[in-house]
Amino acid sequence: KFLTDLKDKSDVILLRDLASSDVVGFSTLTTYHRNHQGRDFVVIFSGDTVIEKAYWGQTKLHSQFVRYLIACKLANPFTPVYWFLISKGYKTYLLLSRNFPEYWPRHDLDTPAWQQEVIASLASERFGDDFDSEKGIVAYESHGAVCENVAPIGEEMLKKNDIRFFAGRNPNHTLGHELCCLGRVDLGIVMAMAKKWVRNLRRRG
Repeated sequence: KFLTDLKDKSDVILLRDLASSDVVGFSTLTTYHRNHQGRDFVVIFSGDTVIEKAYWGQTKLHSQFVRYLIACKLANPFTPVYWFLISKGYKTYLLLSRNFPEYWPRHDLDTPAWQQEVIASLASERFGDDFDSEKGIVAYESHGAVCENVAPIGEEMLKKNDIRFFAGRNPNHTLGHELCCLGRVDLGIVMAMAKKWVRNLRRRG
């Protein structure tokens, strides 16, 4: 599955244990250019992300992803950059809802037509018939699902608007269904994300 996912990716964030140098996690990414209705833009697409359980909660992957976003935006200063994300876990969706001022879909606003069409175009291009354009969901179940005891959504969590929205839009996320999302990347956002994760790291000592 890793090699299949890697075929159309351009980069890998590789996480290693500092003491042993053992590989303890990775995340695959790719960047490419597209045009919709005469508007050029850059796409960052996240592929598989896997981290050993003992290393959950650490911030190194986050900081490296922020560096990746910064590098991409600096390389394309005058072209809009979007993170195209598919999410079968609410925590990944929260990276958008709690860090990106402009992201879609969201609980408080309807998705504008251009962004909706871009999501559909990118998802159809990559996933073909597995993409349900009406629901905005990649509805395959063979690629892998979130384990039952990993990031479950409890009743208390559903009081949060963004978590409740994700659960409602992607009710079969536990089966491996992915919600297709789009977030606008600019330097202000990535710098704010970097500062937030530095503060969290300091709090943890």
